[in-house]
Amino acid sequence: MSRFILEGFVSDELVGNLNNDVAFPLVRELCHKFGLRVLTYVQQGDIRKFQLCLPNGMAVGKAWAKMESDAKYTYYYRSPYYRKERGRTHEDKETLKSTKVSSLMATIKRVGAVPSIPVMNDKKLRILEDAIGLLSGAMGNSNKSSSELSADEIQALLCAYLGETPNGNHLTIDTIKCQKVLDKYNEADRVVARRVEETNRFFGNPFYMIGSDEYGHFLVGKVKIVGNKQYEIIESFKRYKDITEYADLIPVMTMTKLAYEDKHNLQGGYLPITDKYDENLDAVFFYNTRATHYDCIWMVTPC
Repeated sequence: MSRFILEGFVSDELVGNLNNDVAFPLVRELCHKFGLRVLTYVQQGDIRKFQLCLPNGMAVGKAWAKMESDAKYTYYYRSPYYRKERGRTHEDKETLKSTKVSSLMATIKRVGAVPSIPVMNDKKLRILEDAIGLLSGAMGNSNKSSSELSADEIQALLCAYLGETPNGNHLTIDTIKCQKVLDKYNEADRVVARRVEETNRFFGNPFYMIGSDEYGHFLVGKVKIVGNKQYEIIESFKRYKDITEYADLIPVMTMTKLAYEDKHNLQGGYLPITDKYDENLDAVFFYNTRATHYDCIWMVTPC
Protein backbone atom coordinates (compact mmCIF):
# COMPACT_ATOMS: atom_id res chain seq x y z
CA MET A 1 0.00 0.00 0.00
CA SER A 2 2.85 2.38 0.77
CA ARG A 3 3.91 2.30 -2.87
CA PHE A 4 0.97 4.55 -3.67
CA ILE A 5 2.16 7.21 -1.20
CA LEU A 6 4.75 9.90 -1.93
CA GLU A 7 8.22 9.05 -0.66
CA GLY A 8 8.82 10.59 2.74
CA PHE A 9 5.11 10.94 3.55
CA VAL A 10 4.19 7.34 4.42
CA SER A 11 2.49 6.87 7.78
CA ASP A 12 0.48 4.04 9.35
CA GLU A 13 -2.53 6.34 9.58
CA LEU A 14 -2.42 7.29 5.89
CA VAL A 15 -1.85 3.68 4.80
CA GLY A 16 -4.78 2.49 6.90
CA ASN A 17 -7.17 5.21 5.74
CA LEU A 18 -6.26 4.70 2.10
CA ASN A 19 -6.61 0.93 2.32
CA ASN A 20 -10.06 1.13 3.94
CA ASP A 21 -11.56 3.94 1.89
CA VAL A 22 -14.06 3.31 -0.90
CA ALA A 23 -12.07 5.71 -3.09
CA PHE A 24 -9.05 3.42 -3.10
CA PRO A 25 -9.86 1.77 -6.49
CA LEU A 26 -9.84 5.22 -8.11
CA VAL A 27 -6.67 6.30 -6.31
CA ARG A 28 -4.95 3.05 -7.31
CA GLU A 29 -5.84 3.55 -10.98
CA LEU A 30 -4.68 7.16 -10.95
CA CYS A 31 -1.37 6.06 -9.49
CA HIS A 32 -0.96 3.27 -12.06
CA LYS A 33 -2.02 5.23 -15.14
CA PHE A 34 -0.51 8.65 -14.40
CA GLY A 35 2.28 7.90 -11.91
CA LEU A 36 0.57 9.93 -9.19
CA ARG A 37 1.19 9.50 -5.49
CA VAL A 38 -0.92 10.18 -2.41
CA LEU A 39 0.38 13.05 -0.33
CA THR A 40 -2.22 13.24 2.44
CA TYR A 41 -5.97 13.55 2.78
CA VAL A 42 -8.47 16.25 3.67
CA GLN A 43 -11.37 15.19 5.90
CA GLN A 44 -14.70 16.80 5.05
CA GLY A 45 -17.43 15.31 7.22
CA ASP A 46 -17.35 11.58 6.62
CA ILE A 47 -15.57 11.96 3.27
CA ARG A 48 -11.81 11.69 2.83
CA LYS A 49 -10.43 13.55 -0.16
CA PHE A 50 -7.01 12.16 -1.02
CA GLN A 51 -4.50 14.74 -2.18
CA LEU A 52 -2.65 13.45 -5.23
CA CYS A 53 0.65 14.74 -6.53
CA LEU A 54 3.26 14.05 -9.16
CA PRO A 55 6.39 12.12 -8.13
CA ASN A 56 8.18 15.46 -7.66
CA GLY A 57 5.61 16.44 -5.01
CA MET A 58 3.61 19.00 -7.01
CA ALA A 59 -0.06 18.63 -6.07
CA VAL A 60 -2.37 18.18 -9.06
CA GLY A 61 -5.76 16.99 -7.80
CA LYS A 62 -7.95 15.25 -5.24
CA ALA A 63 -9.83 11.93 -5.47
CA TRP A 64 -12.73 10.73 -3.34
CA ALA A 65 -15.94 8.72 -3.37
CA LYS A 66 -19.29 9.12 -1.66
CA MET A 67 -22.68 7.46 -1.54
CA GLU A 68 -25.33 9.23 -3.59
CA SER A 69 -29.09 9.21 -3.11
CA ASP A 70 -29.54 6.17 -5.38
CA ALA A 71 -27.44 4.08 -2.97
CA LYS A 72 -24.54 3.94 -5.41
CA TYR A 73 -21.02 5.16 -4.84
CA THR A 74 -19.88 7.94 -7.14
CA TYR A 75 -16.18 8.52 -7.75
CA TYR A 76 -14.80 12.05 -8.06
CA TYR A 77 -11.63 13.68 -9.31
CA ARG A 78 -11.08 17.43 -8.99
CA SER A 79 -8.13 19.46 -10.26
CA PRO A 80 -7.51 23.22 -10.51
CA TYR A 81 -5.57 22.44 -13.71
CA TYR A 82 -8.70 21.29 -15.54
CA ARG A 83 -11.85 23.27 -16.17
CA LYS A 84 -15.08 22.32 -17.94
CA GLU A 85 -16.88 24.95 -19.98
CA ARG A 86 -20.14 24.18 -18.21
CA GLY A 87 -20.82 23.86 -14.53
CA ARG A 88 -23.05 25.36 -11.87
CA THR A 89 -20.17 26.32 -9.57
CA HIS A 90 -16.42 26.84 -9.66
CA GLU A 91 -15.96 23.45 -7.96
CA ASP A 92 -18.30 21.74 -10.40
CA LYS A 93 -16.32 23.04 -13.38
CA GLU A 94 -13.13 21.53 -11.97
CA THR A 95 -14.68 18.17 -11.09
CA LEU A 96 -15.20 14.96 -13.06
CA LYS A 97 -17.32 12.13 -11.69
CA SER A 98 -18.76 8.72 -12.54
CA THR A 99 -20.24 5.68 -10.83
CA LYS A 100 -17.63 3.58 -12.64
CA VAL A 101 -13.91 3.95 -12.07
CA SER A 102 -13.16 2.81 -15.62
CA SER A 103 -15.44 5.46 -17.12
CA LEU A 104 -13.98 8.21 -14.94
CA MET A 105 -10.43 7.18 -15.80
CA ALA A 106 -11.26 7.24 -19.52
CA THR A 107 -12.66 10.76 -19.18
CA ILE A 108 -9.69 11.99 -17.14
CA LYS A 109 -7.33 10.73 -19.82
CA ARG A 110 -9.40 12.07 -22.72
CA VAL A 111 -9.64 15.63 -21.36
CA GLY A 112 -6.06 15.75 -20.02
CA ALA A 113 -7.12 16.47 -16.44
CA VAL A 114 -3.80 15.27 -15.00
CA PRO A 115 -0.94 17.62 -15.94
CA SER A 116 2.52 16.19 -16.62
CA ILE A 117 5.73 17.13 -14.79
CA PRO A 118 6.94 19.38 -17.67
CA VAL A 119 3.58 21.20 -17.70
CA MET A 120 3.63 21.70 -13.93
CA ASN A 121 7.27 22.80 -13.96
CA ASP A 122 6.35 25.43 -16.55
CA LYS A 123 3.43 26.66 -14.43
CA LYS A 124 5.67 27.06 -11.39
CA LEU A 125 8.56 28.69 -13.29
CA ARG A 126 6.32 31.28 -14.93
CA ILE A 127 5.94 33.10 -11.64
CA LEU A 128 9.69 33.80 -11.64
CA GLU A 129 8.89 36.82 -13.82
CA ASP A 130 7.50 38.40 -10.64
CA ALA A 131 10.74 37.71 -8.77
CA ILE A 132 12.82 39.24 -11.57
CA GLY A 133 10.61 42.31 -11.53
CA LEU A 134 10.99 42.73 -7.77
CA LEU A 135 14.78 42.50 -7.93
CA SER A 136 14.90 44.92 -10.87
CA GLY A 137 12.65 47.40 -9.12
CA ALA A 138 14.82 47.32 -6.02
CA MET A 139 17.76 48.63 -8.05
CA GLY A 140 16.18 52.08 -8.30
CA ASN A 141 14.36 54.34 -10.76
CA SER A 142 15.60 54.31 -14.36
CA ASN A 143 12.95 56.56 -15.89
CA LYS A 144 14.02 59.48 -18.06
CA SER A 145 11.20 62.00 -18.30
CA SER A 146 10.98 64.35 -21.29
CA SER A 147 9.14 66.84 -19.10
CA GLU A 148 12.27 67.77 -17.13
CA LEU A 149 12.91 70.66 -19.53
CA SER A 150 10.47 73.02 -21.23
CA ALA A 151 10.18 73.28 -25.00
CA ASP A 152 12.00 76.63 -24.90
CA GLU A 153 14.86 75.14 -22.88
CA ILE A 154 15.17 72.22 -25.28
CA GLN A 155 15.17 74.67 -28.21
CA ALA A 156 17.93 76.70 -26.56
CA LEU A 157 20.01 73.54 -26.03
CA LEU A 158 19.51 72.51 -29.65
CA CYS A 159 20.64 75.94 -30.80
CA ALA A 160 23.72 75.71 -28.62
CA TYR A 161 24.52 72.19 -29.86
CA LEU A 162 24.05 73.08 -33.53
CA GLY A 163 25.86 76.41 -33.26
CA GLU A 164 22.84 78.52 -34.12
CA THR A 165 21.94 81.86 -32.60
CA PRO A 166 18.83 81.66 -30.40
CA ASN A 167 15.88 83.48 -32.04
CA GLY A 168 14.43 85.46 -29.18
CA ASN A 169 15.34 86.59 -25.68
CA HIS A 170 13.13 83.88 -24.15
CA LEU A 171 15.59 81.19 -25.24
CA THR A 172 18.03 80.93 -22.34
CA ILE A 173 19.94 78.05 -20.79
CA ASP A 174 19.90 77.46 -17.03
CA THR A 175 23.15 75.53 -16.63
CA ILE A 176 22.44 74.55 -13.01
CA LYS A 177 19.08 73.04 -13.98
CA CYS A 178 20.62 71.29 -16.99
CA GLN A 179 23.34 69.77 -14.78
CA LYS A 180 20.72 68.41 -12.39
CA VAL A 181 18.78 66.84 -15.24
CA LEU A 182 21.96 65.38 -16.72
CA ASP A 183 22.96 63.91 -13.35
CA LYS A 184 19.51 62.37 -13.04
CA TYR A 185 19.75 60.83 -16.52
CA ASN A 186 23.25 59.50 -15.85
CA GLU A 187 22.02 57.90 -12.63
CA ALA A 188 19.20 56.27 -14.58
CA ASP A 189 21.80 54.77 -16.92
CA ARG A 190 23.74 53.43 -13.93
CA VAL A 191 20.55 51.88 -12.55
CA VAL A 192 19.91 50.13 -15.86
CA ALA A 193 23.47 48.80 -15.93
CA ARG A 194 23.25 47.61 -12.33
CA ARG A 195 19.85 46.04 -12.98
CA VAL A 196 21.26 43.97 -15.85
CA GLU A 197 24.34 43.03 -13.83
CA GLU A 198 22.38 41.99 -10.74
CA THR A 199 19.73 40.12 -12.70
CA ASN A 200 22.42 38.13 -14.54
CA ARG A 201 24.28 37.46 -11.29
CA PHE A 202 21.21 36.31 -9.40
CA PHE A 203 19.21 34.45 -12.04
CA GLY A 204 21.89 33.57 -14.61
CA ASN A 205 23.53 31.20 -12.14
CA PRO A 206 21.82 28.34 -10.28
CA PHE A 207 19.45 29.52 -7.58
CA TYR A 208 17.12 27.82 -5.14
CA MET A 209 13.39 28.11 -5.75
CA ILE A 210 11.63 27.37 -2.47
CA GLY A 211 7.87 27.32 -2.02
CA SER A 212 5.62 26.54 0.92
CA ASP A 213 1.95 25.62 0.50
CA GLU A 214 -1.10 25.45 2.76
CA TYR A 215 0.02 22.09 4.11
CA GLY A 216 3.17 23.78 5.43
CA HIS A 217 5.34 21.55 3.26
CA PHE A 218 8.16 22.82 1.02
CA LEU A 219 8.85 22.42 -2.68
CA VAL A 220 12.53 22.91 -3.48
CA GLY A 221 14.33 22.95 -6.82
CA LYS A 222 17.44 24.48 -8.38
CA VAL A 223 16.91 26.64 -11.46
CA LYS A 224 18.72 29.16 -13.66
CA ILE A 225 17.85 31.46 -16.55
CA VAL A 226 19.21 30.31 -19.91
CA GLY A 227 17.45 32.75 -22.25
CA ASN A 228 14.58 35.19 -22.60
CA LYS A 229 11.99 33.81 -20.18
CA GLN A 230 13.63 30.40 -20.57
CA TYR A 231 14.67 28.42 -17.50
CA GLU A 232 16.73 25.30 -16.93
CA ILE A 233 16.00 23.05 -13.98
CA ILE A 234 19.36 22.15 -12.48
CA GLU A 235 17.93 20.00 -9.69
CA SER A 236 14.40 18.61 -9.95
CA PHE A 237 11.76 19.83 -7.54
CA LYS A 238 11.07 17.72 -4.50
CA ARG A 239 8.60 18.02 -1.63
CA TYR A 240 9.79 18.09 1.99
CA LYS A 241 7.70 17.98 5.15
CA ASP A 242 10.12 20.39 6.81
CA ILE A 243 12.80 22.56 5.24
CA THR A 244 15.34 21.26 7.76
CA GLU A 245 15.30 18.02 5.74
CA TYR A 246 17.31 19.96 3.13
CA ALA A 247 20.56 20.47 5.02
CA ASP A 248 22.11 23.06 2.66
CA LEU A 249 19.17 25.41 3.20
CA ILE A 250 19.12 25.36 7.00
CA PRO A 251 21.45 28.41 7.43
CA VAL A 252 19.62 30.73 5.02
CA MET A 253 16.18 29.62 6.19
CA THR A 254 17.17 30.15 9.81
CA MET A 255 18.38 33.67 9.00
CA THR A 256 15.16 34.35 7.09
CA LYS A 257 13.04 33.25 10.03
CA LEU A 258 15.01 35.42 12.44
CA ALA A 259 14.77 38.43 10.13
CA TYR A 260 11.01 38.25 9.56
CA GLU A 261 9.33 36.41 12.43
CA ASP A 262 8.43 39.69 14.18
CA LYS A 263 7.41 41.50 10.98
CA HIS A 264 5.36 39.12 8.84
CA ASN A 265 3.32 35.96 9.01
CA LEU A 266 5.61 33.10 8.01
CA GLN A 267 4.32 30.42 5.66
CA GLY A 268 5.61 27.03 6.75
CA GLY A 269 7.27 28.79 9.68
CA TYR A 270 10.00 30.31 7.48
CA LEU A 271 8.80 32.27 4.42
CA PRO A 272 7.46 35.82 4.89
CA ILE A 273 4.28 36.48 2.98
CA THR A 274 5.49 39.53 1.09
CA ASP A 275 6.74 40.78 -2.29
CA LYS A 276 10.25 42.19 -1.97
CA TYR A 277 13.94 41.79 -2.64
CA ASP A 278 15.97 41.60 0.56
CA GLU A 279 19.51 42.75 -0.20
CA ASN A 280 20.83 41.63 3.19
CA LEU A 281 19.66 38.05 2.66
CA ASP A 282 20.14 38.23 -1.12
CA ALA A 283 16.71 36.70 -1.55
CA VAL A 284 13.46 37.56 -3.31
CA PHE A 285 10.16 36.76 -1.61
CA PHE A 286 7.03 36.72 -3.76
CA TYR A 287 3.64 35.12 -4.26
CA ASN A 288 0.85 35.09 -6.78
CA THR A 289 -1.98 34.22 -4.40
CA ARG A 290 -2.38 33.05 -0.83
CA ALA A 291 -1.01 29.62 -0.02
CA THR A 292 -3.42 26.83 -0.99
CA HIS A 293 -3.10 23.08 -1.43
CA TYR A 294 -1.69 23.92 -4.88
CA ASP A 295 -0.21 27.42 -4.64
CA CYS A 296 2.87 28.44 -2.68
CA ILE A 297 4.49 31.41 -1.06
CA TRP A 298 7.89 31.57 -2.78
CA MET A 299 11.49 32.50 -2.11
CA VAL A 300 14.47 32.44 -4.47
CA THR A 301 18.09 32.82 -3.42
CA PRO A 302 21.43 32.00 -5.10
CA CYS A 303 22.90 28.56 -4.47
